This record gives sequence, structure tokens and C-alpha cells, in this order.
Amino acid sequence: MSTDFEHRREALIGSMYDAVLDASLWSAVLEGIADLTDSAGALIHGFSVNRETYTFHELGRIDPDCKRRHELYHVANPWMRSSRFRAGHLVRSDDLIALAQLKRTSFYDDVLRPQNIAHGTIVNVISRPDFKVSINVERSETKGPFSERDIAVLNSLLPHLRRASELRLRMLDYRAAAQAERDALDALSTGIITFDAGHRVLFANATARVHAEDLSLHLNTGTDVTGPPSVTNAFRALVGDVVRGGAGGAIRLPRGDGGDIDVTVAPVRGRALDRPSHHAMARPVAIALLVDVSRTHDAASALLAARHGLTAAEMRVATALAQANDMSAVAAMLGISRNTLKTHAKRIYAKVGIRGHTELVRAIAQIAGTLGPAI
Repeated sequence: MSTDFEHRREALIGSMYDAVLDASLWSAVLEGIADLTDSAGALIHGFSVNRETYTFHELGRIDPDCKRRHELYHVANPWMRSSRFRAGHLVRSDDLIALAQLKRTSFYDDVLRPQNIAHGTIVNVISRPDFKVSINVERSETKGPFSERDIAVLNSLLPHLRRASELRLRMLDYRAAAQAERDALDALSTGIITFDAGHRVLFANATARVHAEDLSLHLNTGTDVTGPPSVTNAFRALVGDVVRGGAGGAIRLPRGDGGDIDVTVAPVRGRALDRPSHHAMARPVAIALLVDVSRTHDAASALLAARHGLTAAEMRVATALAQANDMSAVAAMLGISRNTLKTHAKRIYAKVGIRGHTELVRAIAQIAGTLGPAI
């Protein structure tokens, strides 16, 4: 193959790895694959076997409306027979179904014919029992079936395409886990705000933002808190104490509707809250807990979590364990099995340095008793 071809191929391989971090580059990558194989277009998609649905797709000169019709009406189609082959095995569409027979299907009428596509080469880039990533490279009837030269080009790209796809799946898994962590924090009835060493807000969950509105406090990520001087000065004093190596403290602030919100600020211990998904800019140094005075046990659980490095899921379990004595009731409250609850509980006991449920309840009650001094 020519030197120019090799340069284009090497540049395309580099773009595959760039696309792991920037999904918008996949379109150009797929167009490049189509160009190297003298094809009309290409697409890559992820398919959940258990759910029988496509979870993502990227298109390179493929009509989005035709792809939408494919996913809505033609998940089962003659070309899907390629899914039974092992990862890395290239399959020509003409080996799955003759073109004359393909033209008699609604899949051809709805998806292929509008794009002037008649031939395809399909390969499972990743093939797991529950999930598959496959690429389709497609061309017109005029171009004809894929040649051995085209197959050789695709085979030379597959190892890189597979590695890039594996990295992308890891990124997607990480983002899903990070979102689940954020959702768990947002589900807490205790407001949580983390600060860096410069007193800047790093993260605030949904409850914290609700309570902040009650206090006319503005929480903007990457900046200091702003609002009424009496409120901001209280936050700055407590956060500043932690930044200087102190233990922080607690204060009770009045809401506009006549109620009160307890604010407790403490150092962040361990690295459970040191997640790039929450703190992209800096490591958290201080954590502020905001809670309605009627829910001090929830705040106590959150403070326990901050002190001992509990995860958001473990924080929810600790809060539930403090509210009920029966493990079955706690499991039902959290929507998890008793075995999952036991696993979380053991981790909590080990991190906190206690021997069981009774000591956990006592620890949370002791913390609750120290929260929210009146001013």
C-alpha cells in the first residue's frame, strides 16, 4: 500500500484513541474508515443483549433518520445474524443473505435503500454475553461486495478499534458509577457542601441548594459563598477554622419562613469524598452539613461519614440503621437485599471502629447531641 495510504491509516488510528475522551470525533473516525475501504459510510453501536436495545451509536455519513428507524423497527434484521460470531470475525453481509433476498425485506426498504446501501461488512469489536459493540461499514450496490483488500484494511484497524472501544466502555461505566454516586448524595435529606483550602465551593448536593435558597445563600461551584453578611460570615468563620487545622463547629441559622437550619462544618477525613466526579478542581478540605432542626440524626450520619470516610451509599445505610432495629426493615427501606445490607454494615463498622448496630446507633446519637447550638 502507498505511503500516503499508510499516513492516512496511522492518523486514523490516532483519532480512534482521541475519540475515547471526545465522542464528537467518532464521526470523523468512521468517515475515515469508510474512505480507506472505498465505502459510503460506517457506524459503530453498543447493543444490550438482555434489554435487546442499542445503548449508544456513532455515525459516519449514515442517515440519522434511517438509523432511528433501524432501532425502532428493525432491531431483528438479516444482518443481525452477524452477532453470533466471535469478536474480531469480519462478516460480509452477502454471506448472511443474498442481495436479491435482502431487497425483499422491510429492513432494506426502510433503512438501506433510502441511503443507497446494499452491501456491508459487520464485525463484533467487543462480544460479551450481555453486551456487544459492533461496527458496520457499508457501500452501494454499484461499488459491489467488499474485496479481500478491503477486509485486510479493516483487519489492520480492528486491534486499535477494539482497544479504543474497551477504553470507551470503561469511561461510560465510570460516568455511570459517578452519576449513581451523585444521585445517592442528592437523595440524602442532609445538605452537603464541600470546600477547598481557598474556601471555594466544590460540590453541593440538591438538599444543600434547597437549604441555601432558604438562607438566601448563593452556591456557585469554584467561588466563595455569597449572600447576607450574617450567613456568609458564619460559613467563612467555620470553614476558615477547618482550613487552619481546627475542628470546625456548628451554628443555627434562621430561615425566612421562621424555621431553623443547623450548619455543622468539619474537616474531611479519608478520601471517600475525594472523587473527580464531584471535585474536578481541587481536593475537599472541609464539609458543611445543612439540616432542618427536626432531622439532626440525618446530619449526624453525614458527619460520621465525613469523619470516617464512608461512601455515599454507606452514609445512606448508616442513616437507615440508626432509624430501625430490624435488619429486614432497613433492607426494605433501602431497596436492597439483607446480604447486601450486611456487607455494607460490616464495612461501616470497620471504618468507624465499632462492633455492631448498637454501637453505631449510640455513635450517631452522641454526634446528634452536639449539633446545632443556638445563637
